[in-house]
Amino acid sequence: MPQVILPGTSQGPRCRAGYYWPHAEEGDLGRASSGKRAAHEAGKTRDHTVPQMYLRRFAEHRGRRQHELTVRRIAGINRPFPAMTNNILAERGYYWGTSLEGVPHHAVEELFSQLEGSVTPVFAEMLDAPEGALPERWPLTDAERLQLAWWISAQILRTTRQRKRLAFADSPTGGGLEAPADIAVLAANNPHLRYIVEHLAALALTVFGRPWGLGFSDICLLTSDVPVVLLNGHDARNQLAAAAICDILLPLDPHRLLFLPGAAMQQHDPGKRSDHRMKIEGGVGMALVQTVYDVADAFVLHHPKHDPWHHWKPSGPRQPAPWTGDDHPGPMYVMEYGLLAPHLTVERRWLTEHPSP
Repeated sequence: MPQVILPGTSQGPRCRAGYYWPHAEEGDLGRASSGKRAAHEAGKTRDHTVPQMYLRRFAEHRGRRQHELTVRRIAGINRPFPAMTNNILAERGYYWGTSLEGVPHHAVEELFSQLEGSVTPVFAEMLDAPEGALPERWPLTDAERLQLAWWISAQILRTTRQRKRLAFADSPTGGGLEAPADIAVLAANNPHLRYIVEHLAALALTVFGRPWGLGFSDICLLTSDVPVVLLNGHDARNQLAAAAICDILLPLDPHRLLFLPGAAMQQHDPGKRSDHRMKIEGGVGMALVQTVYDVADAFVLHHPKHDPWHHWKPSGPRQPAPWTGDDHPGPMYVMEYGLLAPHLTVERRWLTEHPSP
């Protein structure tokens, strides 16, 4: 079985499921951290399917630990409502599973927490540079790039849409030991958690090796409960292959984004075969907003003062969700953008100011 070792950590003892977890003691896979287990019964934690540290980049600061988003349900897209980052995109017991012995564990959530802690300074390096909306120093160092590649890969694998895709593609085979109802509920998460662990390292290596584009969008961006989009291959059965060849989009905040050009775009433009920066004009920006909307599972989210609906409205059918009975063809995207000269940036004031329509 594959081994998962976090970048920047030493290899820890091998846990019962066959994976290495940093700083783990023997048998920790069957136990959550002592603090969490002391405070919460197994399976009762509110697990965020999208990290709060990421959502805060799209939120308005309202007070100490108070960050407000504007949220729109896909099922009621024209009825936005406010929500705090700690109260949205969280599901009870989402990352709880059981070991082979049927012991509840929260190991995947703890892994994600470590990834989020290590990548927070990388977000600051990209987005908080005082010299402009795009930092003077680009690309990232290899160490920073590796941390962000692991984090991006986690966001591809952890979503509610990914869990639904897996459940639809691989129906339960039955069998196994009978368990009490509360343990059976946790065991139902195991296929998705196993998928995350088995694919995370390989996916991170793939993302790490792609060329990365850091950009500023004139149009306000949104994010969703599916923050990373694999254009023209988002629900591919082979997610590793899709991540190797498709364009990949990650909105970073209301006006910045990371875009990894795919094989076709690199073939067309040699400048996109290495890391670069770009300024996204209005039309392309609206197309990027559409792609995020198209793959969202249940919610899209944006900053209260950066509302894409001022310039954009949803159009066309979204990415089909076969698990709900959708059978229409999925939308296809062709993106094009120019490269920004290395000595240029965008003034930081345009992160908050908007020109007249």
